Amino acid sequence: MRFLFIILFICFIIPGVSGQQAKQYSFKHFSVTNGLASNDVERVTQDKDGYMWLATNNGLQRYDGSSFITFRASASEPGSIPSTHILLVYEDRQRQMWLMGDNNRIGIFDTKKFKYTDIPVHGQAKPLYIQQGFFEKHSGELLMLKDDGNFLQYDPVNKRFIQSNDAIPAPAGWKRTWVHWDRTINRYWITCDSGLVQYDPVSRHLNYRNHNIDNDPVIAAFAQQRNPARVFVDSRGNVIFIHWAPMAGAPQIYRFSRKSGKSETIALGFNGYHEIGYFTQQRNGRLWVHGRPLLAEWRETNGSSNFVHVPNEYKHEHSIRFDYIHEMYEDRENNLWLATDNGLFIFNPDAQIFSTFNIVRPDGKPPFEGIVQAMEELKDGRIFVGCWGRAGLTAYDNNFNPIPLPAPFPHGEFSIWDMATNFKTGDLWMTLQGGSIVVFNPRRNIFTKVSPEVFGGTTIRQVDEDTSGNLWFGTHNGKVIKWDIKKANNDPSKGYELVLNTGLVYKLHYDYQGFIWVATLHHGLVKIDARTHQVVRTFTTKSAPGERLFMDSPGDMTYYNDSTLLVSAGCINIINTKTNKVSYFTTEDGLPSHTTESIEKDEKGIIWVGMTNGICRLNLEKKILSFYDRRDGIVYDKFEMAGVKELKDGRLVYFTDHNFLVLDPKKFGQEFMPPKTYLTSFKLGGKSLFTDSIFQQKKAILRYNNTSISIGFSALSYLPQQKVHYYYMMENLDEDWIRTDRPVEVVYNYLAPGNYVFKVRSENADGIMNPEITSLSVVVRPPVWKTWWFFSLIALLVIGILYLLDRERMKRRRSLAQVRSQIARNLTSEVSTTLNNINVLSEIAKIKADKNIEQSKDFIDQISDKSRYMIEAMDDTLWSIDPRNDSMKQTILRIKELTEGIRASDGVEIDLIVDNRVQSMVLDMKIRHELYFFYKESMQFIVKNLQCRQAFVNINRVRSRLMIEILSECSDNTAGCETAFREEISRRASAIPSTIDVISDNKSFSVVLYVEVK
Repeated sequence: MRFLFIILFICFIIPGVSGQQAKQYSFKHFSVTNGLASNDVERVTQDKDGYMWLATNNGLQRYDGSSFITFRASASEPGSIPSTHILLVYEDRQRQMWLMGDNNRIGIFDTKKFKYTDIPVHGQAKPLYIQQGFFEKHSGELLMLKDDGNFLQYDPVNKRFIQSNDAIPAPAGWKRTWVHWDRTINRYWITCDSGLVQYDPVSRHLNYRNHNIDNDPVIAAFAQQRNPARVFVDSRGNVIFIHWAPMAGAPQIYRFSRKSGKSETIALGFNGYHEIGYFTQQRNGRLWVHGRPLLAEWRETNGSSNFVHVPNEYKHEHSIRFDYIHEMYEDRENNLWLATDNGLFIFNPDAQIFSTFNIVRPDGKPPFEGIVQAMEELKDGRIFVGCWGRAGLTAYDNNFNPIPLPAPFPHGEFSIWDMATNFKTGDLWMTLQGGSIVVFNPRRNIFTKVSPEVFGGTTIRQVDEDTSGNLWFGTHNGKVIKWDIKKANNDPSKGYELVLNTGLVYKLHYDYQGFIWVATLHHGLVKIDARTHQVVRTFTTKSAPGERLFMDSPGDMTYYNDSTLLVSAGCINIINTKTNKVSYFTTEDGLPSHTTESIEKDEKGIIWVGMTNGICRLNLEKKILSFYDRRDGIVYDKFEMAGVKELKDGRLVYFTDHNFLVLDPKKFGQEFMPPKTYLTSFKLGGKSLFTDSIFQQKKAILRYNNTSISIGFSALSYLPQQKVHYYYMMENLDEDWIRTDRPVEVVYNYLAPGNYVFKVRSENADGIMNPEITSLSVVVRPPVWKTWWFFSLIALLVIGILYLLDRERMKRRRSLAQVRSQIARNLTSEVSTTLNNINVLSEIAKIKADKNIEQSKDFIDQISDKSRYMIEAMDDTLWSIDPRNDSMKQTILRIKELTEGIRASDGVEIDLIVDNRVQSMVLDMKIRHELYFFYKESMQFIVKNLQCRQAFVNINRVRSRLMIEILSECSDNTAGCETAFREEISRRASAIPSTIDVISDNKSFSVVLYVEVK
């Protein structure tokens, strides 16, 4: 029968009226189109750091206010989550994150290292199905309630779950379905299939039907209720549970009031089929009921329950639509997160900074859209809203609940353009399309409609009052008209005077200093003396330099102080009313665009600018701007020109051609320190890296060939009014701090090798900076050939090579010096010996000169030979030590000169053949010196001792050896000359690394010298 009722309710569902409040909650929606892994979100929770964690049927997700990180199960990845379909996510009091997958695996997920550890269930034969999920006892133990009504308890010592059926006892044979801890009386409430149970952990008393030991009034009141569900205790200690009678068409709520001591049954008053999932009470006391398809606030009005249902229908991007709410979670900033089958929704009913209102009449009809153009608040607190077209005039209380219009209101459809209160009379003046005016006297509830001829039937776009009680009007056809209260004797039908003909009037503004400012279409800004009606000055784009408007069609204006007027004309024009100088606040200063439409100053001097695509909050003194648009909860963010009104309590109302927007500047107060900024992600080459070790060590080390990185950061704040500005820079790369209004992921496509420091800090909308700078060192290792040690090694190698070369050079120089010294010593020795011989021979010759002239001549001939030999030796030695002759080529030339000299002096035919390769050989000076003298002395021996008349000389290169071959034909018998020759040249041959072959016979003598060349 119950299913029959359900079917009937579904078939004959009647759309519920969403209440007569015009206010709309602003929801932020996440789906697969903007980051969710799945539109079916099972659970949501917040960890100790502030990250939000989502359990979906397509993975576990972490949200940081900017982006999602998704984790999925992988058999090839140790430490991956238990299942891609996560049913539960829960953080316990020890800050451990628990997961449960649809494959009955339960475990702990490390939110730093992103590693999952499976926790076994001891003695569990059947598959698990967790109905309630995780639950912590008042004493700290972690429990899980199974579908069989028994518990699993976590054993932290052995790291496993154990069966614990009596962790929270129940009557014998009663199956538990839900458990809730009652903080007001420190007892447990348990719903069972047979009734409601109370358990006292101190006395261990169980109270239930027919066993109420402690005489608990709740147990007594609901003794007859069988099968209660989802027991809940609110902040006042009221015990609440859900019950669906077998034949009932809808569930009902049962509540016991501790204050009155009475029980009551409450119906939701929701038209159509619905199921109650559970209750969520915020820390501020707001109580919500949610389920299928249900979201309502439970209010107490005059002692009776009142459920305010949130419309469950898609109207715009900030509305909500779902079939089932799985969980409602309040984060540490009092934001409410709804895990639904249609994605994730976030809203904050108490901190909602932008409240959008549609037009509502008090006739029970749903709110509708209207083109809002005017608003005025009366002294009694009533607020009148004027619209163009069929919406006409509507009235509201201070909370924008619709109230009836005073009767009788003139019949017909009125397009209202502007409204102003004459504070001298208290009358409300409304300007209409068609040149008419409606005046409302709130004391007598009388409406008076007039159509003065001076307006000529044209639309009256603007009205404002001066301090004398006179009213000023601006029309569509460019007329500025004054209504003089004295001349009219307070009669709305007369007393009008044309003051100025100009362009279409967008705005009239009286500055309380005696001047009327007129913003016109294409005619600039006109300043009129309210007493003399004279035009004092006109500001246009063609005014004198320094006094020019940004554009000729200003839209709105407000006074900043007694000498500064702010005008919306493209950008924000700042006019000094004493010097007439004009400066600008433009996009270069941070303005999102040059599309300002309306402008107003709040009680704290903050400037609010309505634009065609959002609202700006400007702290002009500090030049700090915050921008809000649809991403921040504004339903419709294209605002009307000159469409802003400040209410008596400081709230600002901005008009659109669909609705009106109310904001309270006090809710934007930024006196608090902005939250600290956290680094939330690090990607290398587009691949996410585990950030635990990187962020703990505050250092990332990269290779030179993989330096494309992106760094995510966020303050982990989800409050829209907490407009946090971020400043970041990469030290040693960025020249200055870079500003952004939202948490972002900064990308650096290439980092050259070196050391960098990424820094980020936060600032609120009033310029208060958090002194803590979050930083991350980034080290890009250079390639091996660009490292300091490589350069040092190269430098050492070069120094080593230079040292070796220098040492070799010095060695050669020393060797050369030694050779030359040796040559010089040899020459000195020979010269000394020769001179001594000459001296001895000279003495002997002098003695023999008188006695034996022939013998004396012989001594003189010897002296001559020795002198000639000494001269030749000295010449040969000096030639050898001359650096200009340090080459084999010069040595060969010297050998050829010697050979020619022997031919000429001794008449010997010498055939000298030298291989061209010999001249290119590199031999040190010593070897060249010894080779030359070897050749010289060999030829002298052969010519003088063997009487050789013909010789053949071959100087050649044989592989790595130098060969000097001398073949001679002699007239005398050369037998036995070999020994004498070896004795003659042994000194020369032994001075060089060589081998010598000497062959002699009767008529020939040959010598072959082989010199080893390196």
